[in-house]
Amino acid sequence: MICLFRIIGAVTSLISISHPSSGLTICYDIMNSFGLSAIVYTALGLLDRVNDGMAGFGLPRRFFQLLHLPGVAGLVLSILGSTNIFSNDSSDHSTGFTELKAAIILFLVVFIADVFVTAKSFLKMSRVRSEDRRLLFAVAVTLPFMAVRMLFSLLCVFAEEPKYFSSWSLDFVPILVHGFMGVLVEAIIVSIFIAAGLTTSPAPKPVAREGKVVYNVEARSV
Repeated sequence: MICLFRIIGAVTSLISISHPSSGLTICYDIMNSFGLSAIVYTALGLLDRVNDGMAGFGLPRRFFQLLHLPGVAGLVLSILGSTNIFSNDSSDHSTGFTELKAAIILFLVVFIADVFVTAKSFLKMSRVRSEDRRLLFAVAVTLPFMAVRMLFSLLCVFAEEPKYFSSWSLDFVPILVHGFMGVLVEAIIVSIFIAAGLTTSPAPKPVAREGKVVYNVEARSV
């Protein structure tokens, strides 16, 4: 889905060069926000699996469930913000930037949670299933790249320096910065996640025995 977001965003960006319209620009900006959301939540999903395999020594399940709320709110605010920023009504522009800032802060909360869960999992490495450790290391390796991606988004909405930090400027410098701090780091993150996923065995499925849910031991050897 991250790749799909980037492809749709790139196509709309290229079309808007010859046929500029606010609709295409809004679509591109929304896809850019979706890419940030997708990488931080992919990491959280992998950490959720690692946590599930720690047999009661990890974080409560509700912790991960609650972290979905800022993500949903962030996506809604991203859509509203992009729509208002590129609205024909100039009075909506200020509101749009405020909404985008709020969305980035919510995504930042999830990223900080990723760092926290990763650190906590490493402190209890002996409780992490051997087949899940590859996923934990993959998330740990991608955190610096996610930090760069997060920093880029923060600078775009808070620094107010479109000369250097902008995801929709057509000038050479912001395009170059966006390419390195946005697109390239996302590609690296996705590549690491794909490699980790293809080389990790499926999670064991819980089975019911005498009214209790236990992990299927046979599934671990698959």
